[in-house]
Amino acid sequence: MKKSFSPCGPFRALRPLVLASSSPRRRDLLASLGVDFSIRVVEGAEPAPRLDDDPASYAMHAARAKAEATARALASETPEAVVLGADTIVVLHEEQGPVILGKPESREQALAMLLHLQGRTHTVYTGCCLIWLNRAAAPRTDLFCDAAEVTFAAWPENVLRAYAATGECDDKAGSYAIQGLGTFLVSEIKGQWSTIVGLPVQEVAKRLLEGGGIAVREGQ
Repeated sequence: MKKSFSPCGPFRALRPLVLASSSPRRRDLLASLGVDFSIRVVEGAEPAPRLDDDPASYAMHAARAKAEATARALASETPEAVVLGADTIVVLHEEQGPVILGKPESREQALAMLLHLQGRTHTVYTGCCLIWLNRAAAPRTDLFCDAAEVTFAAWPENVLRAYAATGECDDKAGSYAIQGLGTFLVSEIKGQWSTIVGLPVQEVAKRLLEGGGIAVREGQ
């Protein structure tokens, strides 16, 4: 289990905190709170979308699957841990219904996604699941989702092709990274920037604080 230490920040951990994600973006966002945490990922825990899922439900369903897989692995060795799972999806709302844009399988597919998004507004959903393990009782699950709207500028195809060629979009849902080279693509956002990156930090901090997983650092 990989450890991450964050000596600076407004909060400190009161219980072992475990991030069920290998995403460096989620790692950095969680670290911004100033809490120490570990990273534990169970491969293959993310489910495929179901046809009857609405986007928010699917994002929460995927986050819960990741968190539960890690929680089961930790139940005996760290029985008082708080496990955080998250899943981010990019959704384009078409006339026939919402279309979930996953990670591209090729640069050409990435370009096709970018062309589909350019000049339009889409929604980014990040579902989260907190599982509060308890040595003496059943685990408690806290499931929630946050959404933000992103509007792309109308860039010409040669610009989008050049961005796809950088490789940044290869492992990104929707084929772009708002926190990276792809920041120029975006003309407007409505909602939390951190939700678009991969973790709604404000809501995560609020729920961890209210639940007793973290506390405010005093005397700074």
